[in-house]
Amino acid sequence: MCKHILNAQVQLRAQCCKRWFDCAECHQEASDHPVLKTNEMVFGCKKCRKVFRKDVTLWEEADEYCPGCDNHFFIEAQTKEQEVVIDLQPTS
Repeated sequence: MCKHILNAQVQLRAQCCKRWFDCAECHQEASDHPVLKTNEMVFGCKKCRKVFRKDVTLWEEADEYCPGCDNHFFIEAQTKEQEVVIDLQPTS
């Protein structure tokens, strides 16, 4: 489970070290090298466990869904900072 993106729907396979991470920040914390940026990303769906590739230069709306289970994985990230801001809002 990612401590940075609370609603992560997929894991990412880093091209530089071929290891799986929930986000780039997780890679940064666990690795001794920067993440290698690439146009072809490898994802692993957390719902159905299917692994699939996407070319981000050819991204279309249909690419926001897992090809195995149709889970909508490309969504707005929820972070701990957002939760704190929401919790601190005064109630009427």
